Amino acid sequence: LADGLGRPAENQSGLGRFGRDALSRTDVKVVVIDLGINDILRDPRLDGPDRILAGLRTLVREAHARGLKVVGATLMPFKGHRGWTPAREAVRQQINAEIRAGRVYDAVADFDKALRDPYDPRRLRPDYDSGDHLHPSDLGFATMAKVFDLRTLKGGGQAEL
Repeated sequence: LADGLGRPAENQSGLGRFGRDALSRTDVKVVVIDLGINDILRDPRLDGPDRILAGLRTLVREAHARGLKVVGATLMPFKGHRGWTPAREAVRQQINAEIRAGRVYDAVADFDKALRDPYDPRRLRPDYDSGDHLHPSDLGFATMAKVFDLRTLKGGGQAEL
């Protein structure tokens, strides 16, 4: 939703780069979206989930307009990261509830469930944590690949333009 600072230098928002990254590609049938945590972290007012969900739904509408199916990921836990707060956790949980209820994407990859620590579901499981409490480790990414249901990639296709 919001452009960020840092690397890459432009750090363009998902809304700003979706056309370039997904919609302008040839022979695309399905797009996978894993966005939202940075928006929670960058929102100084912490408005709640509505603005983030609206942004995700905008991406879905744009993809659907091109005849693309959209698989979306739940937002992974990030307790331990310097930006984590109970209020931000509540927003993450609300967004995940909407995603799991089928009110955002055509299909869901539940990366939250796959990578969370069973002893503290607000955190990444220690062996799935890269060390910054936000990004998965190599083992975490391998687990994401294992739980991603490849059958969700079927049924998409380009719209006739």
